[in-house]
Amino acid sequence: LEIGTEELPAAYLPDAVAHLRQDARRMIREAHLEFRELEVWATPRRLVVRIHALNATQHTPAEEIRGPSKQAAFGPDGKPTNALQGFLRAKGGTLAQIQVISGERGEYVYLLKPSHQRPTKLILPSLLVKLIEDLAFPKTMRWDASGVRFARPVRWLLALYGTTPVRLKIGGVSSGASTIVGGPVRPRRVTVRHAAQYMSALTREGIILDQDQRRRTIEAFVRKAAKAQKGHPALEMVTHGLLDEVTGLVERPTSLVGRFGPAYLHLPREVLLASMAKHQRVFAVQSSTGKLLPAFVAILDGAPRKPAVVRTVMEHILNARLADATLFWDQDRKTPLKNATLAGVTFHEKLGSMADKTQRIRQLVTPLAEAWRLSEGERTQLERACVLAKCDLVTAMVKEFPTLQGVMGKHYALRDGELREVAVAIEEHYLPLAGRLPATLLGSALSVLDKCDTLANYFAIGIEPTGDQDPFGLRRAAQGIVEIGWRVHRPLPLARFVPPQASAAERLKTYLLERLYTFEWPKPVPTRDVIDAVLASRPDDLVDAMERVVSLTRFNGNRTLLKAAKVIERTANILKGAKAISQAEPDPSRFQDALEGKLWELLRVRRRDIDALIAKQSYGEATTLFGEVFFEPLHEFFAKVMVNVEDQAIQQNRLALMRSINALYTDRVADLSKLTILE
Repeated sequence: LEIGTEELPAAYLPDAVAHLRQDARRMIREAHLEFRELEVWATPRRLVVRIHALNATQHTPAEEIRGPSKQAAFGPDGKPTNALQGFLRAKGGTLAQIQVISGERGEYVYLLKPSHQRPTKLILPSLLVKLIEDLAFPKTMRWDASGVRFARPVRWLLALYGTTPVRLKIGGVSSGASTIVGGPVRPRRVTVRHAAQYMSALTREGIILDQDQRRRTIEAFVRKAAKAQKGHPALEMVTHGLLDEVTGLVERPTSLVGRFGPAYLHLPREVLLASMAKHQRVFAVQSSTGKLLPAFVAILDGAPRKPAVVRTVMEHILNARLADATLFWDQDRKTPLKNATLAGVTFHEKLGSMADKTQRIRQLVTPLAEAWRLSEGERTQLERACVLAKCDLVTAMVKEFPTLQGVMGKHYALRDGELREVAVAIEEHYLPLAGRLPATLLGSALSVLDKCDTLANYFAIGIEPTGDQDPFGLRRAAQGIVEIGWRVHRPLPLARFVPPQASAAERLKTYLLERLYTFEWPKPVPTRDVIDAVLASRPDDLVDAMERVVSLTRFNGNRTLLKAAKVIERTANILKGAKAISQAEPDPSRFQDALEGKLWELLRVRRRDIDALIAKQSYGEATTLFGEVFFEPLHEFFAKVMVNVEDQAIQQNRLALMRSINALYTDRVADLSKLTILE
């Protein structure tokens, strides 16, 4: 199946491939068909699904489908009701196929559909139409009176089952046995007589259908062209996503080398790369020492008839863009960064301006400085970085290249004589980005403060991520806090960074802690039940919670962990059915059995040792000690002592003892009763 379209946005292609692959596999299975292999490819002008060794015949097994009750299915006169007729229409059955069957829930009508077979070629038209119609895109459009929506207008359809054309229609386009090549300027129709010949038909036209192969080919072209200029492709060609984007822009890649004025090399590297990537999607070339060269490599869609003319036009455009960038650079340098006016830059209509956000970030410096034990000098530098963090948003360069926010702030701060630590923090506070994390402590701190302010205030006004809807990037901000927190490995008490409203504070705290389920953990990767166990203890310090997860994961399989888990499980079970316990601690004077006193003495004597290990985050040792201390005595206690006795005073006292043992560990480490090793 080939869906031919007008130029699809490059950003749409990866998801389109993933969805087509997933949906095609699911629909084929649901149609009771089998196949050997399924491939999905995408170029700017075509989406393609190829299925190998598809069964020639559909074998649908017999079905027994329960319908309405007998009472609802037939009227007093014994005739079928609307409920029964509607059920049969929905399930594709007839009255001759129904049977009333008695069961525990009464008498119900069942539709008994026998097994049957159909040629696959009869099923494919409706299956392929549904596959196309169900394909989702970020934005869709209508282009004719049919009202069909797709990412871009569908211009042709090719569907072949072996040598047999599959007849289907999407909007005003009917399928045929041909494809279109040659690009939008000189399109040409090519007949495809067999599905197996499809790939060779495109290859002859220079079209690289496989997106992975196309990406490798483009990278090889760029490297070869850069080598001819005695250089190498700039490293950012991959990390900044340009290679992926260009892969989605062409289907017949060819390379072309151009040059720009050497005088523009005085501009910051990031400005040169942004100019090349944003306006022309061309690749920069650098020397072996990493210095940019006045050359670029362009990837075109098909070989131009007049390459020299194309090169001249591209060079002219790039030089003009770099001239503009030089103007922005010179203009911005006339005004010190600290003089920027942020009052006119809106953060959110309900949350004020960037000037207001700057003030809020500064107010968070004290709690973070205390939690991270920053020196007086580091605190002063962090406060200065807070003041300057958003100032480059009003510069001409960032208005032209929004992706350079933070980057230009660093350059302008260094130009103004600010400390390098402050300048680097300005750049790094927009990280994590493209797998890159802040490398400095101040950059990490400023990034956390900025993201905490964003999350806290959006949650405070009721804006939270829901499903796939996250227009303000709050999920990314939360994940960034988790990644930076783990990298820095310093305390991050959430109560110090959440909004004052109690409900919003609790929702945000929960949301941040739930990011632990999607965090890329170091090996051994924690299982979900371990994270469940830690979060059940309602931790406040995000980094400490992560440390507990890692410690318990490394400890998993240890016999002493099982002992500790059994202690928690047994005490938790006895507490589940209990009413409110009226006392915080057990009263030794009410003990009726020597085993009560033994447990209490163990708790009283060993509590300090366990608390000390927890305070040092020695969670493995704390778990070992907790299990060794209480496992055998608690087992003996439950074997000989009844907790839920009739005497309420004694019962409450024993429940308080159980809760004290349970809380010693669960309140500060994890609720081990959540672990699957106990199931």
